[in-house]
Amino acid sequence: MNNRGQFSIIAALFVAVILIATVITTYSTIRNSPVQDQPPIQSAIDETNFAIKQILGFTVGYYGSVLQVTGNSSYAKSLALNYLQTGLVNIANMHPEWGTSFNVSSSDIYTNWFTNSSYSTGNLGVNYNLTGLGIYGITYQSLSKLSVQITNTTNDQASLEITKDENEPSINLGKQNFKFYRYENSSSTWNLVSPSTEPVAFANSTYQIEIPDGIDHYSYVIQVEDPRGIIVVASSFSRYTCNLSWNSTLYSTVPEATLAVELLQNGTMRWLGENLTTQTKPIPPIPVKAIHVTQTISGANQEVPFQIEDWASDYKIPLGLTNNASIFNNRNMLVFLINPNVSKVTVWWNGSDTATQTSLAFTNRYFVGDNTATRKLTNGIVTLQFSSGNDFLLNSTVGTSVSNAKFMRINGQDSTYGSGQPAYAITGGIVRDVVHQEAEWSGGVTNCPNIYGHVVITLPANVTYYTYQLRVIFAKSQQNRTISELRPLRTVTYSDSQPQTENGTASGYPIVSTASNSTGVPFYNSSVSTWAHHWSQFTSGTKGSGIMFTDTSNLNLYYFDAKTSGKTGALKVSNPSGGERKIELAPISLTTVYNFTSALDIVWNGAVVTFDGTQPIYKEVSGKGTGLWITVESPPTITVTTES
Repeated sequence: MNNRGQFSIIAALFVAVILIATVITTYSTIRNSPVQDQPPIQSAIDETNFAIKQILGFTVGYYGSVLQVTGNSSYAKSLALNYLQTGLVNIANMHPEWGTSFNVSSSDIYTNWFTNSSYSTGNLGVNYNLTGLGIYGITYQSLSKLSVQITNTTNDQASLEITKDENEPSINLGKQNFKFYRYENSSSTWNLVSPSTEPVAFANSTYQIEIPDGIDHYSYVIQVEDPRGIIVVASSFSRYTCNLSWNSTLYSTVPEATLAVELLQNGTMRWLGENLTTQTKPIPPIPVKAIHVTQTISGANQEVPFQIEDWASDYKIPLGLTNNASIFNNRNMLVFLINPNVSKVTVWWNGSDTATQTSLAFTNRYFVGDNTATRKLTNGIVTLQFSSGNDFLLNSTVGTSVSNAKFMRINGQDSTYGSGQPAYAITGGIVRDVVHQEAEWSGGVTNCPNIYGHVVITLPANVTYYTYQLRVIFAKSQQNRTISELRPLRTVTYSDSQPQTENGTASGYPIVSTASNSTGVPFYNSSVSTWAHHWSQFTSGTKGSGIMFTDTSNLNLYYFDAKTSGKTGALKVSNPSGGERKIELAPISLTTVYNFTSALDIVWNGAVVTFDGTQPIYKEVSGKGTGLWITVESPPTITVTTES
C-alpha cells in the first residue's frame, strides 16, 4: 500500500470538511452582521469593505486549518487564495444591483507557529467598482492577524498575551477558544484538550489559562482560535536540548566510534533497539521542512546532517524518506549520528511557514557509490553486496576482510526470498541507507506453521558495520508448533582467525572467552554474569568480523527459555579447522520448544562489524579491552530538556 497516498486522501477529506464548515460560517456571518444606517453610497462602501475584511479573516483561518492538517504551505495557500476569490464572487452576488466587480492588487497569507511568539496573518489589497451605484476605483487595504505571546507559567497556569490586527487587544475569548496539545502514549497521537475552567482575561490582552492534566506545565503547545476562525499554534519551547553522558574512561579509547541514533515521535532515542533517554519529550506535529539538528562537537556548535524516515507497523517496516511537505508524526523517525566528541544535540525548528528545508536533510554526501542495479551499497568505508539469488546472502567488505551473513533459518530450513531483489527503501541516503526483505519458506516450515519473517538492514555513514532488525511473527495457531531451531542470523568468515566472545564482565570490562568447536559452543545466560554475551568476533591481527548487540536484544535472545524445561537461547561460535567460522544468533537451539501456539511478534537488533586496520569489536590494550563493544555494553545516556 502507498501510505503517503493514503495520507493524502485522508488529508484531502479533512480539507473538504474544513472548507464546507468555513464557507457556511463565512456567509452566515457576513449576511447577519449589521451595518449602521448611513447614506446609501457610504453604506454600500462600508458594507463591501466589511465583507472583504470578513472574507480575509476567514481565509486566514482556512489557510491555518489546511496547514495544520497537511504541513504543506504551498497547497494550503493555493486552496486559501482560491477560497478568497470565491468569497469575493459571493460578496458581489449578495447585491447584484450594485454591479460589484473586484480586482485583487495584492494578497499574502503567512504564519509563524510552534514558538513562544507565534502568529497568523493575511494582507489583502483590492480595487473594486460599484457600477450600479456609479462608484469606480475604490481601493481598500485590509489586515487580519492573530498574535500569541507566551510569557510565563505560574501556579499551574499558562500566561498568554493575545492581540489581533494592528496590535489591538483580543479580550473576548473563552475556554472554547483554547486547546492544549496532549500526547497520548497509548495511541501515539496528539489530541487537543480544552482547559476545564474559563481563563482569566485582563484588559491589557493577557490571559491566564489553567493547564489540563497530563501536560508538562513548562513544555506545552497551545492552539488559540478566535471568532474569525484564525488559528495560531504557539509553543512554550522551540528546541530540544539533548545532553549526552559518555563513560569517559571507556570512550577515550574509541573517540571515533559512531552511533546512529533514532529519534521517534514519542521522544524515545534508540541505538540498536536500546532506549538511550532517561525521560522522553514527544515531538510536536511540526512541519518536517522546519527541522534542524545542531551538535556541540569538541565544544563547538555546528549543524549536522540528518534524515527523516517513514516507517510502518510501529517502526518495524521502512517505507522511505519523508516528504518535506508533511507533518512529523508517529510514522516518522529522525536519524542522526553521534560519537564521543558530541556532548550535546539540539533538535530545533523554524516556525515560519516560508521556511525551506535545510540541505543537510537531503544531500547525499556519503553514499555516492550506491548501485542498486548491481545490488551494491557503500558508505565509502564498508561495502555491502547482496546476492543475486533468492537466498538473500549479504557480504560485507572492509579492505580485504569479508563477512558473509545469512538470515532466518527455522527447523533446519533456510529461508527463501521470492521477490529476489530486496526492497531498497532508502539509497543515496543522508546519514544511512535502508534495505528490507521478507523471509519465506517454500512449502512452509515443518512443524512450525503460521509464521512470518522480515529483515531490515541499515548502513550508516562513517562506520564499519551495518545494523540488522530481524523480526519473527508467530500468528496464533490451532496447530501445535514444535521448534527445535530458530536462527535469525549466521555470520561466516573463512579466514584463519581466533574466536573471541564476551562471557560476562568484570569491573566494566568483558571477560573474553576463546572457546569454540566444530559443533558450536553455546554462550547462554550463565550464572557467572547474567545476560552478558553482547558480542562475538573472529580476529586475525588487525582483520576480522563479528556481531554485537545491546541488553534489550540480549534479553530477547533468551526469550524462549521460559517456554522450555531448560535453557535454549544461545550465541553459538564454531571454529572448525579449514571450514566455515560461524557466529550464530540462536534464540531456540539448546532445547526444543513444544506446543507453542500463541501469537508473538519479536525483534532482534544488532550490528555486523567488519574490520581491516579499523576499529574491531574488541582489542586488548595494556590489559584493558577497547573497541566497538563499548557502544553496546556502555552506550551513552541522553537527558532531554526544552528551551524557547
